Amino acid sequence: MDLNAEMKPAGAPVLPAPLARARDASLRNILLIEDSRVDARLVQGMLSAQGEGLQCTHVEKLGDALETLQAEHQDVVLLDLNLPDSSGYDTFFTIFSAAPKAAVLVLSSSEDEDLAVRTVREGAQDYLVKGSFDGRLLMRSIRYAFERRRAEEAVRQSDATVRAIFESSLDGILISGENDICEEANSAAATLFGMSRVRLIGRNIHSFTPPDFEEAWKTFREFGHDHTQFWVQRGDGSRRLVECFFSAQVLPGRNLCILRDITEQESLEEQLRQSQKMEAIGRLAGGVAHDFNNILGIISGYAELIQINCKDESVVSRTGKILIATEKASSLTRQLLAFGRKQLMSPRLLDLSTVLTGISSMMQCLLGAEIQLIVHTGDRLGHVRADQSQLEQVLLNLATNARDAMPEGGVLTIRVENCIMETTPELPAGEYVRLSVTDTGMGMDTEIQSRIFEPFFTTKKDHSGLGLATVYGTVKQSGGYVTLHSAPSQGTTFNVYLPLVAGPKTEASTPGTDAATAVGGQETILLVDDEDALREAAAEYLESCGYKVLIAANGKDAIDILEAYQGRIDAVISDVVMPKVNGRALMDHVRRVRPDSAMLVISGYADDAVVRNGIFLETASFMQKPFTLQALSSKVCELIARK
Repeated sequence: MDLNAEMKPAGAPVLPAPLARARDASLRNILLIEDSRVDARLVQGMLSAQGEGLQCTHVEKLGDALETLQAEHQDVVLLDLNLPDSSGYDTFFTIFSAAPKAAVLVLSSSEDEDLAVRTVREGAQDYLVKGSFDGRLLMRSIRYAFERRRAEEAVRQSDATVRAIFESSLDGILISGENDICEEANSAAATLFGMSRVRLIGRNIHSFTPPDFEEAWKTFREFGHDHTQFWVQRGDGSRRLVECFFSAQVLPGRNLCILRDITEQESLEEQLRQSQKMEAIGRLAGGVAHDFNNILGIISGYAELIQINCKDESVVSRTGKILIATEKASSLTRQLLAFGRKQLMSPRLLDLSTVLTGISSMMQCLLGAEIQLIVHTGDRLGHVRADQSQLEQVLLNLATNARDAMPEGGVLTIRVENCIMETTPELPAGEYVRLSVTDTGMGMDTEIQSRIFEPFFTTKKDHSGLGLATVYGTVKQSGGYVTLHSAPSQGTTFNVYLPLVAGPKTEASTPGTDAATAVGGQETILLVDDEDALREAAAEYLESCGYKVLIAANGKDAIDILEAYQGRIDAVISDVVMPKVNGRALMDHVRRVRPDSAMLVISGYADDAVVRNGIFLETASFMQKPFTLQALSSKVCELIARK
């Protein structure tokens, strides 16, 4: 009978010999430690008779055995406990420690039951009494011992791998029993709760989680797996937002909790949501302002015509009130365009400290005597590229907001300094100039802070709610960003970050105009606008100034006029966004066919639409709707005079 058949339990299929040997292919080296040469030859003979092709090395002393184990790996060690240089359990312990991966079988002439039990309990695979076994029994014991040892090693390696994953996981891991006692926790979980593992293990899991988590835990137990979020209040006063994944009965009587710290992730997502909301509101504000500008232009244009042509003083007075009202409405649309980052800008390289110094006296008057103004400017400040007048408006709006937050007086501190920023969702990493405006006022709660830059949102009855919205839009259009830090009764700090720009500073020009004072002439003007009422009002006024006006409702009609008209066209006034042919294509055609004609672009979108449509003109060649007809005539006169 084949030896392998004897190794199988009753009823099991018998493996052919080649397959059996293939299964044991990894069993090769056996070390026999036996001081009796007779017993050693007997064991070697038994092994040789089995024809397994095993390599059996024989040594008589413990010292020789240790040298052999150090020189070469052994799969199985057959060990006699009583040697010339060692005896009893000490022999086993020394060999077992020196060959932790080998299967150790004890071969002893003693039937000491206590020693046999102790060695097997401590790691021996078997305890065989000499003279009680034959070759087949010995070979079977060797195979069983080898396979058990290999299985034990695999389990040990698996346990080590699982333990390494458990300990090195960035997520917190808790294992609890049926009574909700924490039985195991990794280092990440301990860090998350702000306490040591020793304090976590052995405690009820609800003793260090928030009260509302206990109800969620009952749901977890009922459904077997689920997830939730909760806040952890740590001993140092900090709070962490945790996402919890629960699985029941991952092992008999054991429940698993995976805890992930998502505090920073949630903060970034909230910043992104806030930014997207502001972007959407900005686009809406810009679109509304454009349409409103066209309507205001029509109202103010016809009011001007009535005022010019009517001799009735009461009518003139009423139209004057209409013009005042349209100017106020125009101011609102400019603020909306500022929030939507679509306002006209004349950016220059500026030194913020110089801008701040120039406007500080005006700010002190604005703040009043009850509020102390303190200004700190750093040394060797870098330059920023921004529109000076709009930057001054940012400072005034922030100062006004601070004044309203300190009705009983206080301190307003403005600080300008260079800083280096890491990459954030709103700003790339780099060098910036930071303008900090800090007040000692009443502060704001988180709900107000989340809406503070929205247009028309205000906590004050007599304010439009556009001041901080304008700040937000202006700074964003200048390539910067605004942050807010505040708390009730702890004051507020606005930080404005503007990119640092290399290059010589350019002083802003003194407000004024070089426009010609004349508002009339005999030149020919081509006026192009798809708003019929506005186009007709402008044409009527320009004609009253002595100009010859050709009108077109869109770019295609304007091109037809440019090609068909035989006389000189001194200036072309065109809207940007029009049907059929837009302002860009029209201006390109004017440059080709009538290069001597002055060009003036008008738009309710401001210069944002001009640039987006690929029209590159100087600021002097652009007018934002709404404008007075007198201002339009002056601008045309100025452009023609420059040609």
